[in-house]
Amino acid sequence: MSVTASFQPDRISAAPGETAALALHLQNNTDAERMVTLRAGGGLADQTVLQTETIYLDPNEHFEVPVIVDANASLVAGPHTCVIEVSDDKEISNAEATVEINSTEAWMARLEPQRSKSAGAGRHKVAIENSGNVPVMVELAATTEPEVITELAAPAVNIDPGKTAKVEFRVSPHSKFWNGPSIDHPFTIAVTGSNGENTELEGTFEQGPRVRPWLGPAAAGMAGALLLGTVAWFGVLKPSVLDTAQQDAADLDAIQQADLDDQVTAMEAAAEEASELPLGSPTDLRLSVDAAPATTSTEEFDFDASGRGRILSISDVIFQNPTGAVGRVELLRDGDVLLDQEMANFRDLDFHLIAPLQIDSGSSISLRVTCETPGPGTESCEAAATVVGFVDDV
Repeated sequence: MSVTASFQPDRISAAPGETAALALHLQNNTDAERMVTLRAGGGLADQTVLQTETIYLDPNEHFEVPVIVDANASLVAGPHTCVIEVSDDKEISNAEATVEINSTEAWMARLEPQRSKSAGAGRHKVAIENSGNVPVMVELAATTEPEVITELAAPAVNIDPGKTAKVEFRVSPHSKFWNGPSIDHPFTIAVTGSNGENTELEGTFEQGPRVRPWLGPAAAGMAGALLLGTVAWFGVLKPSVLDTAQQDAADLDAIQQADLDDQVTAMEAAAEEASELPLGSPTDLRLSVDAAPATTSTEEFDFDASGRGRILSISDVIFQNPTGAVGRVELLRDGDVLLDQEMANFRDLDFHLIAPLQIDSGSSISLRVTCETPGPGTESCEAAATVVGFVDDV
């Protein structure tokens, strides 16, 4: 290559939290000026700092670039590779050095909370933080006075680097009391690490009475408030509430009665109007249409074409789509759409009409089908409508 790069030395050690200083040596092996670009890579890219990233080398020039690696506490113990990518025009090469991170065991312990208060049992947590770069095992042991019982959720825990473990701790008294002053129960938790370090955490469980001192005054205040509320209810509020409730009930009855009267009047008017409809002899009619895909077909029936002066009152319409075709079916009177349905929504669909459709003498009734997709196993949309009603002379 026109420019060569190497670390000298290519191996160095560092303790967590320290910085490792390396030297990157660059050599221009040509008789022309070269521009070199440097970039940190590998697992230590985030911890690597270059004094400069762009360098111009004269012909046959040798240049040394300081490289600093921040060996922070997050790096685990063991070898790590520092990689520098060297770009010379279109040529790219790598220079590597090994940074050996020394192992360090370090941990801290704290008690949360240091003081608890309860009539039953005190609850605490021992928090252990591993601030080193190797796993650490910590053993815990509690000592206290004989009047209480201590329980540790785990006598020993293993904590990975950078992690925090919390161990539940419970203090329970042998006996409880109903009233009187609180009693303090001090305790000590000895914490010993696998690196030989140890510490002691001191705390206190304050045992209180099962009956709180404020319970008596609170009960008396509650009884007084209840007595005042009872007197106010029977003397002032109850008569007012009864009057208001009775008035609201009377107003509601009046509103409901008015609505009921309106409904009865409407029903009577509808019955009277229906009694005047020209219902006569029962009759029925079936209209059937077979439409090809992407076409519209219509079957039309002329009612009373002779002009005898009759009226057809249609009370029921039953649409049929036996093959499950997809499309549109419409019932028309003199070319005006009376009913319109999507064929995909039904196989058989009936309409029962409270107010019959009237077909006057000389008018026509038609069934129009617009076919989109025939039913399975068919080549066209088959649809029909059965019309049921009454024929009467005018």
